Amino acid sequence: MKQKLFFDGNDTYNASSTRVSITVNRTSVSNPSKITVKNTISQYNGGKYLIVTLSDINGNIISGANVKVSLNGKNNVLTTDLNGQVKVSLNNLKPRTYNAKIIYDGDNNHLNTSLSANIVILKATPKLVAKNKSFKLKTKTKKYAVTFKTNTGKKFKKAKLTLKVKGKIYRAVTNSKGKATFKITKLTKKGKFKAVIKFSGDKNYKKVSKKVKIRVK
Repeated sequence: MKQKLFFDGNDTYNASSTRVSITVNRTSVSNPSKITVKNTISQYNGGKYLIVTLSDINGNIISGANVKVSLNGKNNVLTTDLNGQVKVSLNNLKPRTYNAKIIYDGDNNHLNTSLSANIVILKATPKLVAKNKSFKLKTKTKKYAVTFKTNTGKKFKKAKLTLKVKGKIYRAVTNSKGKATFKITKLTKKGKFKAVIKFSGDKNYKKVSKKVKIRVK
């Protein structure tokens, strides 16, 4: 920047003035900045966001700043809100560990900074809805239905389930409504039987099971 200098003069020298250029080193007036992250552990389609907060070293938030977040091959340039935060959805990330690279280039008042953070996505736990059921003995094929949902309560389609009762294993696949219907054919006597419905899990969801009682009367 340019400044004008003045000399008022004295008994020996006349008054004078001149303009000079003054260069201020940015690092001498800029404050160090700091990045913190929240929600580094989530589950598959858990609805969470990676929350990045930008502040100075004294904890004062920096709003209106551009922050670059690189995660799973995608580069997001986002602007910090009034809380100094940007959010990146963790939905649809497959279960494994990711590395997020966060970069802030700085401005006239704050120095640049960056941070690498490991983001861990765990398998989700689905929901199996199954109830005790009674059948009449004369019913040859006893149809027993269960409902299977994702961790967020959505219908779990094309999930392979098993039902084990009296040593026999039956298999069924959920339809578009998340419903699986087992066709039980080997319960030919009256009585109460313990049954176990299982989902063996897949690359995104954990295995689950539920015990029920089936009665033939």
